[in-house]
This record gives sequence, C-alpha cells and structure tokens, in this order.
Amino acid sequence: MKKILLSSIISILMVSVVLAAGPGGVHEPGTGMGSPVMGEAGNYQAVETDPEQNILSEGEIAGLKLMREEEKLARDVYMELYDKWDMPIFNNIANSEQTHTDAVKTLLYAYGIEDPVTIDDRGIFTDQELQTLYDDLVNQGDASLLEALIVGATIEDLDIKDLNELIAQTENQDILLVYNNLRKGSRNHIRSFVGQIEKNGGAYTAQFIEQSELDEILGSPQESGPMLDENSNIIPGVSSDLRGPQEQRRMLQSGNYQVSGGRMINVQQQAGNRMTIQAGASSVDCPLYLEMTQERVQNETKFYANLSNGRNAEIRIMPDMASQTALQRLNLRNCTDDCSIELKEANIGDQVRAVYEVQAQRNSKVFGIFSARMQVQAQVDAETGEILQINKPWWAFLAVEPEE
Repeated sequence: MKKILLSSIISILMVSVVLAAGPGGVHEPGTGMGSPVMGEAGNYQAVETDPEQNILSEGEIAGLKLMREEEKLARDVYMELYDKWDMPIFNNIANSEQTHTDAVKTLLYAYGIEDPVTIDDRGIFTDQELQTLYDDLVNQGDASLLEALIVGATIEDLDIKDLNELIAQTENQDILLVYNNLRKGSRNHIRSFVGQIEKNGGAYTAQFIEQSELDEILGSPQESGPMLDENSNIIPGVSSDLRGPQEQRRMLQSGNYQVSGGRMINVQQQAGNRMTIQAGASSVDCPLYLEMTQERVQNETKFYANLSNGRNAEIRIMPDMASQTALQRLNLRNCTDDCSIELKEANIGDQVRAVYEVQAQRNSKVFGIFSARMQVQAQVDAETGEILQINKPWWAFLAVEPEE
C-alpha cells in the first residue's frame, strides 16, 4: 500500500506561512516524505490514502508537473529581479515560491511521478514554453523597476489562472490541499506586487484571470493563518498561532480610534492616497495607507500594516511615543519646519519592517567653529519601539551638536 504523508506537505506549506509571518522563519526545502505534523491529541500523525485513489489521471499528472515548474519559474524570476533591483519584495516572495515548488515535489515523489526539475538551477526548465516565458519575463523586468513589479503581478496572475483550472479538474484530497494553499499564496503575492506598482506610479490590469476576480482579490486584505483542506476547512494539528484575526480586519478609514490604554488617535485621509495619524501633539504622514487594516478588539482598535513580504505587522507604538524616542536620540526637542515623520516600510538588513522614520536638519559647528546644517535620520520599529538606525553625515564626528 502506498502512503502519502500529508503531514510532509503541510509542514512544507507551514514554512511558507512562517516566512510570510516574518523574517525570523528559517527556510529548509522539503525533502519528500517523512516530515510529521502534530495531531489534535498531541501525537504525530500521517494521513494514509486509499490505494484505489493512488492512480492519478493524465490531466492530474500533467498539472502537477506544470505547477512544479511554474512555481520554480516564479522563484527563479524573482531571484533574478532581486539581484537586479535589490528590492526586498522579490527576495521575500522568492523564498515563499521555494516552499511552493517543494510542496508539489513532495506530491510527485509520493505518487511516483517523474520530477520535471532534473536540474534545479536558476532559469533551467524542462517545459520549453516555461523556458521561453522565463527568458521573456526576465528581459521585461530588466527594463525598469516598474516593469519588474509588473512582471511579478503577471506571474501571480498566471499562477491563479492555472490553479483555478487545475482545482476544477481534480477531486484528489492531497492535490487540492496543495493547490488551494498555493492559490492563497498567489493572491497575497499579487496584492503585494500591485501595491508596489501603484506606489511607483503604475497600474496593473488582469492578463489571465478576469478583471473582476482581480478586483475582488485587491479589495480584500492579505490572507494569513491556517492551512486549509480542499473544502477550506482548517487542518487539525496546525497551530492556531498561525491563524491570526485577519478575517475580522477592515481597511483603515478616516476617523477617531481608541487604542491601548484608552488613548485616542485621529486618522485623516489626505490627497494622493496618503493619510496622517495624529496622536497627542504628534502627527505622522503614512505612505502605508493602502496597506493598512484595522481590527476591533473589545473597546480598542489594533492597526496592521501589510508589508511587501506578506507579513502583517501590528502597529503597537503610536506616533507620539515613536517621535519622542527618535527626537531624544537625535538631541531634538521637537519636530518643526525642517523635520518630518513618516510611518513607512523599510528594509533593515535582511528584514522588512514597519518603521517610523524621522528626518531633520540640525545645526552644528564643525571643529566647534564653522556653522553647518546636517541631515539626520532615525528609524523606530513600529512594533517594538526599538531604535533601529541613526544616520548622520560622515563628517558628524567633527561637529558639535548642541541640543535644539
């Protein structure tokens, strides 16, 4: 009797959820069978299929082979575009695509299907149509950052279209588990890419799925949390810590909100799809507006920023606390005419974070004699309140900076 360790697939897909939940997750590509998952009673379990169900149709086999290479194509293109543009979204989503192609590989191995990825090198494909598509997409993405982001949305658009068709063609539990979770990942990815396209002054129109389906995806928040079976039921044994309250969240709107400790903040939408957040005497500009959601918990509101790597960062630190921390480190009493505060996404090392960024002009005297103005910057983690970076000009060590 042939056994398919469904837990192996779940374990691989859980890595994708952990990666999306933050840069702390460690990626280890799947190695086929044998990765257990904790069952409801705390014991490790494997799901065994009926031997009569082990024979797949030619269409199911072809679909698995296609998705194995299509997810690899996404990974490889994003790796190329990350090398070219050094933008975190490409690296982060490439890591997610690695887990996707690993999950399909596990199915191929379990059903005894020949793996089309005979050489797992970047840009090498058995399917010649995918080989041509890879070459074309890399060339397109090489033209500009905006074109590279459009390439990302195009790949996810195609992925959703193919998965829609393949899901309709099978009733196999194992295949549906993988396909449904891959499709959920692609919806998250296309949301992130389209958000970045719009930030860079572009627009994206559906090329493979219907525009109405794309509009519906873009109009809903990032999906997080549980691994789902073919009926969209939560799979037993997957930690509830991964689920999150995403289904209760709504897009952030203008208005007054009560946050932790009973404090009130005010959110106002501004021109150009931006907004300001006012807390006490501090007001910050928020380029993250289109990626922010809110969640009502009892009498308080929590805010989340959907980052380009798919992670939902909770904004626990309010603007007044963040600006006070940053100004103290910059030896500034307040943020006046030559000072700005933004809540934005930033790449800190190999991590993507939501940060408050304070930029200001400071008076100083070089060698204690010559007056000079220096540009200073501080970044505060919006989740923890930690100072992440202090930036000053190279000559700052020669200058005296009186407290202003």
